[in-house]
Amino acid sequence: MSDANINATAADTALAGGLAPVTATSAGALIAAMHGGGAGLPEVPKPFAQPICLVPDARVAGTTHVADIAELAEHLSEGDRLRFERDKANRYDEWAIRVLDGNGNRLGFVSADINQIPARLMDGGKCLFGQVTGIELCGSWWKIGMGVWLDD
Repeated sequence: MSDANINATAADTALAGGLAPVTATSAGALIAAMHGGGAGLPEVPKPFAQPICLVPDARVAGTTHVADIAELAEHLSEGDRLRFERDKANRYDEWAIRVLDGNGNRLGFVSADINQIPARLMDGGKCLFGQVTGIELCGSWWKIGMGVWLDD
């Protein structure tokens, strides 16, 4: 290897934070493709990845405390994916998990009667999400049903 190639390799490694850069011909390209980072390469599904339903029939709690819930609920459909965010600073519930729609709007919380195990899983680094199972207006209250899923 010439001195120019050695210097170029050292510079590339320094730019990559001490790691060799991933190229389409390097061994790291497969790993990058498996994690969605392979530019120009097909995305490779993770082996045995399958969502697991933890709670098939839950409800979004606290919808009455969301000012624009009627508008948000009207834009939901069965099967829509909901994002979860841990709310560790919540002064009412140490296991609180915010429920957000696909645009990041807060719909409410995972109900306190089922949120401890999902919160512990999220605290342990697991990715959980909700999936809308039903939307119903009961008087002036929007009942949003959802399943709680572990993306593993």
